[in-house]
Amino acid sequence: NLSRAITMRTEGFSGEEEESELVPSSLAPIVPILRAANAIEDENPRVAYLCRFTAFEKVHKMDPNSSGRGVRQFKTYLLHRLEKVCITKLLAAKAED
Repeated sequence: NLSRAITMRTEGFSGEEEESELVPSSLAPIVPILRAANAIEDENPRVAYLCRFTAFEKVHKMDPNSSGRGVRQFKTYLLHRLEKVCITKLLAAKAED
């Protein structure tokens, strides 16, 4: 099985195994997208970001009301991960000014 029920821990995950393990079983089709994001992260962070954003969109289409077990927590985790990238880029841009 490519996924398992979500855990409550959402901070400190950075590797491929940890992120894909967070995916609730009802959302298993997005696991390959997250694996692609993790595989390309170091080489091309923008593509990794877009992969995760695509995964979020797909999750929202699959369960728009977040009614599935662990779906709301997973969406929250993914949004925090996406926001962290945006904030990091903004801070880096300000530091260059």
